[in-house]
Amino acid sequence: MLQKSKRLNLKKDFKWVASGKKIESKFLTLFTKMGDNTSPRVGIAISSKFFKKAHERSRAKRLASAAFETAYNQLPASINIAALPKHHILEVKSQDVLSDLEAVLKNEKIIN
Repeated sequence: MLQKSKRLNLKKDFKWVASGKKIESKFLTLFTKMGDNTSPRVGIAISSKFFKKAHERSRAKRLASAAFETAYNQLPASINIAALPKHHILEVKSQDVLSDLEAVLKNEKIIN
């Protein structure tokens, strides 16, 4: 899990980022918005509507968090990302989520 200073923590922060650009990937829906922060901030929101059981929500959050931890150093300093895992994330390994995340971020020219 990322350090608290590297995460989106408040509901108003999530809403602010959600008003930015929406990016769909195979396992995640990403909302990105540039801000005036000095380091990238990432937030992961899990919906109990799609993940009915607590262990499913925990696994989805853990997989998404592991992918962002690995890709964190490649992110630009002023970016804010809110990630919403899709239900398909439960069927794959963390390496698949990471490769999907990196491919989408490269495609959108967020990372090189």
